[in-house]
Amino acid sequence: MDAGSWQAAGRLSYAGIPYSKLQRGTDRAPNPDGLRVNVHLATAQLQVTAPFGTQLTVQLPVGRLTTQTMQSDRTDTNLGDAEVRLRHALPWFRKPRIEVGGGMVLPTGPYVAKSGAANLPPEASFLTLGRGVSWGIVEAQSSLPITSTASAYLQLSARMPLTQTQDEFDWGNEARAVLGSQWILGHGLSALGIAELQWRGHASEPDPFAGSRIESANAGGTWWTLTPALSFRATDEFSRLGGVRVPVRSDVFGYLLVPGVGGFVSLSTTWSNASKVKKPQKLDIGNPDFVKPKAIKGSITIIDYWATWCAPCKKIDALLSDAEPRWSNVEIVKVDSTGWPDNGVILPDGAEGLPVIEIYDAAGTRIHVLKAVSYTHLTLPTTSA
Repeated sequence: MDAGSWQAAGRLSYAGIPYSKLQRGTDRAPNPDGLRVNVHLATAQLQVTAPFGTQLTVQLPVGRLTTQTMQSDRTDTNLGDAEVRLRHALPWFRKPRIEVGGGMVLPTGPYVAKSGAANLPPEASFLTLGRGVSWGIVEAQSSLPITSTASAYLQLSARMPLTQTQDEFDWGNEARAVLGSQWILGHGLSALGIAELQWRGHASEPDPFAGSRIESANAGGTWWTLTPALSFRATDEFSRLGGVRVPVRSDVFGYLLVPGVGGFVSLSTTWSNASKVKKPQKLDIGNPDFVKPKAIKGSITIIDYWATWCAPCKKIDALLSDAEPRWSNVEIVKVDSTGWPDNGVILPDGAEGLPVIEIYDAAGTRIHVLKAVSYTHLTLPTTSA
């Protein structure tokens, strides 16, 4: 992102998850009533990033929950709880990049009482996404490029209920750890792999007989999930994401329905007040009228000498094509060197092979020359230059 520029991003996503396996601890439990719940969740998210790196995210889910038993079917459609987060990148860390933040969950969705007799039918047949209280959120995320086409990230987050519900139900604390990796496949396509561990602590409710509190019978546990996904950047502004959530292991308190294999899709778009990135200038080193390109003052200039027969050049081209939409202050000049060395033209800085990349700063001073021997160490930023 350019200094002084703001960026906004919007995302619409849908996830479908079936809950049909009743479990106690790590074992399947009898389910004679055939209880199952299907969750269809749509989420709208807006994200605004300031020039100094602080990011504000607001999201609101809307869900349709279908409860089925051998005797009845019921469908509930309602809002979920809104989430507001602030996150900031620590300026002292570049590799790895570290971001910290916090936020709140606001009780915007309807809530059905859970304490005491509310856990019994018919009240228990009503399902809502809202949980009836405000929550505090703390989180940290670290991302690190591994190779020129692969990166990894780790995200840790925790949620804590700030109050009890109106029926004095007390949700337990929650924690989540996500380890992910991304591989750039080229032409806007990326593959992602995500491993997630989620933990929910014991909940409690008032004991109407002893006047104290008791542990809620069926709440909390740990869940392991693996998620393979594909991302496709259709244009500079639009991208799509789709994947499958595969439960690996769960260990629950009491009797709980656990999630089955589910899927999700999302569509994202971005806006920025920065000037658009210009398409790469294309020059042919074998053309008799060829003039060696110069740095473009006021912008970072990347001059990429490539050839159709050069396999590493294709990898670099894919990296540049993927990064270009995010580099609003970068000019890319591509020099077709397919005819080298027969045309007699000498490559920059005495390079003896392809690929070769020259990088100039905004003042027009050459700051890097990446030659054939060093292309495997090329690391491009995962965000705007």
